[in-house]
Amino acid sequence: MIKSKVNAAIAALVLSFGTTAVVNAGPTVVAGDFRITIENYDSGTIGYGSAFGDVCLTAAACDGVPGLTKGIGSIGSDNPSADTMGIFSVNKISRISDNTVWYSYGAGGVYLTGVFGNLVDYRVSNSAGNDPGVVMTTTRSLGGDFAIYENSADYDPTVGAAVSAGVDLNKTTSPVGLGLYTGITGGSLYLSGVFSPGVIFGDSTTTYTTFYDNVTIAGRGQGYIDLTGGSALANFDTNTMFDPNGNAHDLYLSTVFDAALAADKLHGWSVTSVAQIKGNANAIPEPGSLALLALALLGAGVISRRNKA
Repeated sequence: MIKSKVNAAIAALVLSFGTTAVVNAGPTVVAGDFRITIENYDSGTIGYGSAFGDVCLTAAACDGVPGLTKGIGSIGSDNPSADTMGIFSVNKISRISDNTVWYSYGAGGVYLTGVFGNLVDYRVSNSAGNDPGVVMTTTRSLGGDFAIYENSADYDPTVGAAVSAGVDLNKTTSPVGLGLYTGITGGSLYLSGVFSPGVIFGDSTTTYTTFYDNVTIAGRGQGYIDLTGGSALANFDTNTMFDPNGNAHDLYLSTVFDAALAADKLHGWSVTSVAQIKGNANAIPEPGSLALLALALLGAGVISRRNKA
């Protein structure tokens, strides 16, 4: 009886080790539809005026709008035309159909933090809002890239958006098209990708579009993403999200944002936002996690056979 209890305890310990190892190794996604929810700090260009109609129809014209306030992350950047850039942290990765959670914030000591940038406004227009006196600004952007990293700590938004030594949200010379950002890009690359054209029906150019009240800076944005690298590339590179023009992409991004708090503005952030990234995923566990799980199950199986003997 004592031997049986000891063996059962060992089996539980082995299984516990295997399960813990899987969690600590980082998010492992199984087949199915999924949603990634994130929190974001954004430094964006504002101040396109209040006159109705088209404000600018080329990237160069949009850069030259009188009274424009360029996003701080683009000043001094090696891409000075960039208009939208920022940092984010992943709250949860879950399956939409049954809300199965694959990753939650800080699970197993792993934080998924990211940077995005190089979105360039090339067409901006103003229209009347629903309320009297409200002017709504619509922007269409070109380009854009992002990267998510696995880290042992969350991001630090107080570092700010201003370009400085080693900090450039629009750096185009690093392997993933983005510069180093303290506390975010120090870990291993989990996913990287680019914003792709097709978000608007009949438009083969725009990669990202936003619509916001140009006084309160409250609004929404959307775009499609194609993945380019990272340890989880095989999991998410499925080309199952179709834009209004029939083009296949890996992910669809939608954001809701409003003006940043006064304290955040001191660090150069224009807005704070929450976002959802949707798509499908392949059942490809990380090799390290799979090996540890197999080892744990094998150990449990051996103990079970000994008990029967």
